[in-house]
Amino acid sequence: MEVSMLRKIVIASTLGLFLATSVVSPASAATTKTGTACTKAGKTLKVGTKTYVCGKNPFVTPTKNTYMLKACYDGYDVYLQAQDGYDSYKDLGPLVGAEGQAQIDELKKSMDSIYSTLKTKACKKGA
Repeated sequence: MEVSMLRKIVIASTLGLFLATSVVSPASAATTKTGTACTKAGKTLKVGTKTYVCGKNPFVTPTKNTYMLKACYDGYDVYLQAQDGYDSYKDLGPLVGAEGQAQIDELKKSMDSIYSTLKTKACKKGA
């Protein structure tokens, strides 16, 4: 009889310890992903190791504020700066020679790579 009571105590203690150490995440953290609607542009939200920024994600919903990964937010800014640089120099090819044209072509390849990474990884809905 004593062994049965001891067994019940051990099981109850183990279950209590398991429940006490379980991490319960807030409901908002569980539902926040890229593409989740938000109201205030520029607001940041940290969920685990990911940081989200509220703004207009050009790849998911460019007309509404939604949460997007900070990497998407920062990466798109870099892409736009590269696009401005490319637009300024793309017509200079004949004036800058072969080496200059190679650098302009390299800038275009870098821009395409940034765009592809943003679209398929950093800014992808559900990330």
